[in-house]
Amino acid sequence: MKAGAKRRIWQCAAVLAGSAAFVLRFSYSTSFVWPGYYGYDSAIFQFIGRAWAGGTVPYAGLFDHKGPLIFFIDMLGWLIHGRAGILVVQTLSLAVTAWGLYRLGREYLPRPWALGAAGLALVYLARTFDEGNMTEEYSLPFLAVSLWLAARYCRRAQEAGGAVRHPWRYAAVYGLSFGAILMLRVTSAVSLCCFVLVICIRLAAARQWKNLGANALGFAGGFAAATGPFAIYFAAKGALGEALYGTLWYNVFYATRFSIRDYYAGNPWAASTLRRVFLDFGAPLFLLAVLCLAALAQKPRSALAWGALLSAAGSMYLLFSNRPYVHYYMIVAPLLPLAACLAAELWRGRKGGRARRASALCCAALCGVYVCSLAVRLPRWGADSFMAKYPAEVQHYNTVARQMAQLIPENEWDSVLAYNVDAQFYLAAELAPCQKYFIHQDWQAAADPAMQAEIARLFREAPPKWVAAGPVENAAVAALLEEKYTPASEFAGFEEYAGYTLYRLKDKR
Repeated sequence: MKAGAKRRIWQCAAVLAGSAAFVLRFSYSTSFVWPGYYGYDSAIFQFIGRAWAGGTVPYAGLFDHKGPLIFFIDMLGWLIHGRAGILVVQTLSLAVTAWGLYRLGREYLPRPWALGAAGLALVYLARTFDEGNMTEEYSLPFLAVSLWLAARYCRRAQEAGGAVRHPWRYAAVYGLSFGAILMLRVTSAVSLCCFVLVICIRLAAARQWKNLGANALGFAGGFAAATGPFAIYFAAKGALGEALYGTLWYNVFYATRFSIRDYYAGNPWAASTLRRVFLDFGAPLFLLAVLCLAALAQKPRSALAWGALLSAAGSMYLLFSNRPYVHYYMIVAPLLPLAACLAAELWRGRKGGRARRASALCCAALCGVYVCSLAVRLPRWGADSFMAKYPAEVQHYNTVARQMAQLIPENEWDSVLAYNVDAQFYLAAELAPCQKYFIHQDWQAAADPAMQAEIARLFREAPPKWVAAGPVENAAVAALLEEKYTPASEFAGFEEYAGYTLYRLKDKR
């Protein structure tokens, strides 16, 4: 075997080993280093993935408002080796992400600096990884590779100094990536969409219509490759409409009914996170915006700077106008190598005059301040994780869930429903719901009154024999619990999970 091939094998092994160590440490909801904790959103994905592996069709059998790819990933994990099997998929995903981040940096940076930029992005990712096994995490390999190809085109166009054809194969990767991210959580594709827009405008301005058409076909082909198999599967199962509702239409209702002003005004926890949102999680976006403006002052037609500026602005709007959940910010990680590329370009142009030199020095200083701010925060990051703060509560929660399950006769396990309860309840108690709307029903139905009515109808027409319920806001369901059920357990309260009571359907006499 040639020396170059051996070196590449060792490099791949090192990336895989580093990725495995990363998810073992930071993916609290799937790592066996943190036993017993399934997470919040991650628990939903794991439960639906496990059910899919057992034959249940997502959306038709169990509802959640994320794309099917996240459930498919968790299904693969459960088929490999249960909860820990998801780590295999996570490791491969992160390895591709790390490689894409490095390749992105290498377009404009020497190897050591590209490694440093990729490492910085991974440090930021560790900061925002939350519980792990989230849709944003699996979007990252598609974002990193697509941004690398876009940056490569921008560099070649800059070096050529004129119109350059954009390879249709790159567009196919963009389409594949957009389709895959659509099958996860479409808003995570904001930076990809911004660069695609800039490239299309550039080709149209150069009147490269034939090349633009070839790229459109490539994008469509990649998009079809990512979304087509899911469309075919759900159509064959008679659940395509339900899958489209869960993936797209419900989220339109969810987004349009959300008010950021009302959310922060009525949520003390959210209001307390504002400083962290802007100065910690959002800091790379401000840094990138400043670098882009400085780069455009030197080169007003820089496609890289325009794409990055739109990405920063779009991400600011998306993230700052949304709920301040830390995992949303994972999609910012690929923008850090992009910022390093722009800083390098500014530094190379510092000899073009006093203004350019001052601009380059200021931008370099800003980059240094940001890196130092990350280093200063590192010692405090461990205290931010759920598992670092509440391991005892997780164990208590699991114990209570299992104790509730023991009250249910085994021959009635097929008639159980948790209402306004976390998915971790099912995984800890080893129970399965008898209805498709199986967690946080009132919260989900708040976005769509039709769902609220359907939940009440299902509860009325096919009442479960056992219901583990948190506080109920749906008046129809609350009345049914009062009329037809009797408490079978004491109220169990949890600081992070609210509290539950187990109800038993009254005997008909």
